Amino acid sequence: MRAIICTTILILICILACGCTGKTPAVPVPVTPMEELGLTKLSDSHPNTTFSHDPGVIVVSFWTDGAQKMELDFSNVSQGYVAATQFTTSGPYAGSVAFQAPVKDTYQLNISGSGRWTAEVTPLVTTNPLKAPVNLSGSGTVVTPVFSLEKGEYFFSRNETGLASPYYFLYYVNGTPLMDANNSYIQPGFGERSSHPFVFVTVPESGTFYLSVLGRNNPGNWSVSLSLVPKLPPMGPGPEIYTPLKSDGNP
Repeated sequence: MRAIICTTILILICILACGCTGKTPAVPVPVTPMEELGLTKLSDSHPNTTFSHDPGVIVVSFWTDGAQKMELDFSNVSQGYVAATQFTTSGPYAGSVAFQAPVKDTYQLNISGSGRWTAEVTPLVTTNPLKAPVNLSGSGTVVTPVFSLEKGEYFFSRNETGLASPYYFLYYVNGTPLMDANNSYIQPGFGERSSHPFVFVTVPESGTFYLSVLGRNNPGNWSVSLSLVPKLPPMGPGPEIYTPLKSDGNP
């Protein structure tokens, strides 16, 4: 009798250990932060990657360990879309650049450098945009946080001018550039050697934007601001002007 009881206990223990079904329970596969956020990592030893992406903007954040030349080439496989950017660094530097994925497709990213570097790809974060007036600052080549602008005219002011200034380009968050009224350049449109501390920027429709900065110096500090041009009050009638009459009754 005791042997039967012991045997029964052993059988129950085995059933409980197997999840009461006789099958090994399914164990969920942990999702790493990189998979969850859709990141793609690259480095000088792994400079190329291919990935699928919906329409939108990707941000390539990178780090270089010293002075070098960098080139980033972004293209889609099926439609022949190609975008690229180049810059140099003068020392260890961390920055970012943005590329538009115009359609849902498979894309290739190729990065070349003359030294050691690492990079990762993430979607542009479009939530919680800043509100105008906007003050932005950074060092060298970088993609800023997004910000909302209402339709209207804006002052785009900068603290660095001439060759000390980076190139600035305004984009909607879908990657469409904010062009001037003649569709001839991406705003704000400072000339390469311009000494002007500010320009007027026209926003034809309200939206959410980001500023893409291409630094001549990496690293190299810069700061800008965007503020709405105040509207002038409507012109009213001026004071009535009386002309004195001469003694003959004529003015």
